[in-house]
Amino acid sequence: MSLSMITTDRRFWPLFWTQFLGAANDNLFKNALVILITYKNVELMGLDAKTIVAMAGAIFILPYVTFSATAGQIADHYDKSSVVKATKFSELIIMIIAAAGFMTESYGLLLFTLFLMGAQSAFFSPVKFGSLPEILEREEITLGNAFIGAGTFVAILIGTILGGISAANENALSITSLGIILASIVGIITAFKQRKIGISHERVDIDYTFIKPTIDILKLSFKEKKVFHAIIGISWFWFFGACILSLLPEICKTIFMGDQLVGTLLLATFTVGMGTGAFFCNKLSGKRVEVGMVPFATLGMSLFLMDLFWTTSTWQSPYSELVGPSLFFAGPGSYRAIFDLFMVTTFGGMYIIPQQAYLQTRSKPSFLARMIAANNIWNSIFMVLAGVMLMALHAFHVSLPNILALLAIINLFMIPLMYFFYVKYMWRFIAFVASKVFYKLDYDGIENFPNEGPLIVAANHVSFVDWLFIMAVSPRPVHWIIDHVYYNKPILRTMFKHYGLIPIATSRENKKTLTNAFSAIYDNLNEHNCVGIFPEGYVTRDGSVRKFQPGIKKIVDDTQTRVVPIIINGAWGSYFSHAGGLFKGANPFKRRRIHLTILPPIDHQDFCYKDLEGLIVEKLEHRVEIEQ
Repeated sequence: MSLSMITTDRRFWPLFWTQFLGAANDNLFKNALVILITYKNVELMGLDAKTIVAMAGAIFILPYVTFSATAGQIADHYDKSSVVKATKFSELIIMIIAAAGFMTESYGLLLFTLFLMGAQSAFFSPVKFGSLPEILEREEITLGNAFIGAGTFVAILIGTILGGISAANENALSITSLGIILASIVGIITAFKQRKIGISHERVDIDYTFIKPTIDILKLSFKEKKVFHAIIGISWFWFFGACILSLLPEICKTIFMGDQLVGTLLLATFTVGMGTGAFFCNKLSGKRVEVGMVPFATLGMSLFLMDLFWTTSTWQSPYSELVGPSLFFAGPGSYRAIFDLFMVTTFGGMYIIPQQAYLQTRSKPSFLARMIAANNIWNSIFMVLAGVMLMALHAFHVSLPNILALLAIINLFMIPLMYFFYVKYMWRFIAFVASKVFYKLDYDGIENFPNEGPLIVAANHVSFVDWLFIMAVSPRPVHWIIDHVYYNKPILRTMFKHYGLIPIATSRENKKTLTNAFSAIYDNLNEHNCVGIFPEGYVTRDGSVRKFQPGIKKIVDDTQTRVVPIIINGAWGSYFSHAGGLFKGANPFKRRRIHLTILPPIDHQDFCYKDLEGLIVEKLEHRVEIEQ
């Protein structure tokens, strides 16, 4: 990660630090409030402390349902930097009200302030995430989201710790009041450093009735199928995360017998894990939006949450009074519990960050802020459901460890759904990881690979895993044309079908398969997908480029699609090439260096398959000369 983005890059750092301070301030207030309610056994309107804490989570996110649609319209209509400044001024006013609530110990007023904070966040969120595609380059989107994600969770960590410390102090109310006001003032200063973004859509009407725009924006989210997949995925995470965050204080107090500092430590572990997950997400994304890791992250979340259930259900505290961190860690199972929580949230970071980036890049620019607002509404609905579910489970006296187990089991059912949503990206992610583990893969010319529009990728065919290398570097899934004999292999057929590979045969072998293949190719290109083809038709037997077949010319002529040539070097002599006989090449466990050269796209009117063959041969020979 280049730290210059958050230190010197005027496009990004003011937005980053503004949201950082806002997140820290929110959590300083929320955690101080939750800990005070929990450890002072506050009762309000006949509700006990445990129920109030669950209700507090719902109170904070309820404004997202009410105000997010109008917030999205405002963010699309006006310059987003101006909206940022307005929301930060409103934050200061809200925190002054919160300070009054703390000083008078009016928990009813503090819960109302929590609602106002949720409203302020609802108006800030579409601006925060909607700005990223406008101020960053496409290849910076995942990095920007990773910074925002990691920064948010570090801010949550800082706010959580400060909130816990201030709540445990004998002057808790005055210290917390001073802290939230100071953080708001500094946030206003950073907001005014944000440059004018200059991208607004004044034709977007703003509806202040709130209800109608909410209904309209939810309808719009249904129409954008791929975007809606990301919205559902993100919303599930907030359901999952809201449950855990609500349970942690009570688990700490009643199972671990930990005091406020131990509770803060658990919440800090949660946020450190999220930041770590954001870091790994960026490392595994390869400068692209990589939702292919989401199904694996979902599995990881369930496995470690189930282990946390086992740890908490078998916990035997030797203490009769609440203890601090030193005595907590002296007990058996403490490190395991912390590690489980850390891993749950690490996988959580790897789950949510790619989907946020996917949402931003898949949404149309003129609708982006409203799609983020729609996402916020769905997030809020899921989080309210989480609060309602917890209140119901508490009412039926379901134990805290059993709630964790139930959540882990429900999360398992999300794995096939995430697989269905992102199957093509998942196989691309597997290809990326496999190529990094088993090969030393590098490439140049990635800027020549268009991110959007119909596209044909054409490469020389050196080995049976050439497709793996190209999938590993491609910024988008590639629908490969594959020989029907290999496509119809048992077990592999299902995998190939899910990924969207296209089986093909000669007219002599199977005329119907050939007809269906061209129909599938045309359908994919009409849907602006990327189709991959090896024009030689077969893997080379001697390392030289075989004669190109004319099939690619028919596809280009019929669809008027651009062609991106890719040259594969280093695969000849590998275990999966015909050098020395198939599967008799070099040691398959030795990492072999593979280099891809991605050439500029060729427009359909300039395309000639013979010229393409000559170009690839020429580039191959030139590289051999350089290497010698």
